[in-house]
Amino acid sequence: MSTKFSIITASIAAILVLTHSAIATAAEAYKTSKGEVVVTGLTPSKRYQIRYINAQGKIGSRQDKSVNRCGEIVVDKAANYTKLIVGSENIEPSSLETKTHVKCQRRQTTLKKTQPSGVERANIPGSN
Repeated sequence: MSTKFSIITASIAAILVLTHSAIATAAEAYKTSKGEVVVTGLTPSKRYQIRYINAQGKIGSRQDKSVNRCGEIVVDKAANYTKLIVGSENIEPSSLETKTHVKCQRRQTTLKKTQPSGVERANIPGSN
């Protein structure tokens, strides 16, 4: 009986960990009145490849951006694009809610700077 209980408990714990991980990494986005697109819910200090598709359907140049310590990437002038691709996130700026962006505040304590690790490549639809 106790072995069965242990297996069930371990299974439930594994499901909860996986569910929590999926929730914690769900990215969200909004645009600002300045034409920026802010992507939130990302892993701090991770680098993402940013690509865009303009109104003519052309893929724009690549840029890599690091996530700030608050888990955000701010992409300037992105509201003008038809589609914005941040890693695996495909975002349509025209459909985003407009909000005021509050700049990420620095911590008052002195901490060792974290260096970004790797770049998550933009997953452009239909370019496999």
